[in-house]
Amino acid sequence: MTEHDLIQHRNLTLMLTYRCNAQCAECGTFSSPHDKNDITLETGLSAIDWAHDIGLKQVIFTGGEPSLRWDDLVKCIRRAKSYNMSTRIVSNAQWATSPSVAEKGIRELMDAGLDEINYSTGDEHVRFIPLPNVLNAVRASVRAGMSTGLMFELRAKSQVDEAQLLKDIETLASKELMDKHFTFIRSPWMPIRPDNVAEYPDGLYANKSNVAHRRGCESVLSNYVVQGSGKIAPCCGLGMRTVPELQIGNALEKPESGRNPLAQAIEDAESDLFLYALHKIGPEKIVAWAAQKDPSIKWENMYAHRCQACMRIYRDPKVKGVIIEHIQELMAEMVYGGMVLRRFEQLAADALSGEPTQAEFSHYV
Repeated sequence: MTEHDLIQHRNLTLMLTYRCNAQCAECGTFSSPHDKNDITLETGLSAIDWAHDIGLKQVIFTGGEPSLRWDDLVKCIRRAKSYNMSTRIVSNAQWATSPSVAEKGIRELMDAGLDEINYSTGDEHVRFIPLPNVLNAVRASVRAGMSTGLMFELRAKSQVDEAQLLKDIETLASKELMDKHFTFIRSPWMPIRPDNVAEYPDGLYANKSNVAHRRGCESVLSNYVVQGSGKIAPCCGLGMRTVPELQIGNALEKPESGRNPLAQAIEDAESDLFLYALHKIGPEKIVAWAAQKDPSIKWENMYAHRCQACMRIYRDPKVKGVIIEHIQELMAEMVYGGMVLRRFEQLAADALSGEPTQAEFSHYV
């Protein structure tokens, strides 16, 4: 299995803090004003240095709420840009208390070298961060020409009027600027417990009618997270803080190998075939596969967010038991499926240049 086979793009996700001014119910990182887990500025800068040393090209700042460490955040962005790494922030916009304050903040972040910013809002966030803050922030970053995203908490019965929010956003900048720089993202707001079933709009739940179309997890083995506690994880998944198997290193400890902690964590993660299975197959398909082995495992129409399906894998003894018992079969299916997929991709590429024949394709059908 070559490095290219494993993953084509890795980035560093840096949590300077787990603290947050909000205390959303079912927060995927368990952040709150009471969580005092921070890493030092020196650890954050070192993590960026480690990422650069091993060829990572992007740093994503998240939390908690990264803007609560504003001065350190700016210094970390500057360090990343000194290496010509791209940078992104995920924020709830608590700092954008007025249009002028938002503009000043965006100018400072852009001067430091920030390339992209993503905001979050919805029923949970608006309990703590008023919508005007989010609109102030979107206006400032779009008008400044920064790539801007807004993640909206998706539920069946949202108290925040999505249609009205979109109308309000349209007034913030010209259509040309909005089309060029703004993206609206709907993401299911998931319970952390895998046995809790939330209400979502029709068509979002995984079930037998659509699970075949679910893809592998793009986060695992792609986003390497230095958390507010210093622990390193191989994905930015919601709830991963509660899964011991996803704590693969520690930025505060020097590995026995003498390598930098991030490099060692990546090597360890990419030696884990089950993490590779999550990356290639995806958690929904793995839960569905386990249910074929043990029909008492119920999964259909339970999960709209894939991280909740992943929590089911790690926290349900039945699912874990099936995987442990049939791990060789799962790996064989993954490897064979991957080989066939790569061969089809190669043949398809050759077909565009007119090289292969139909007979070559039929050999793999």
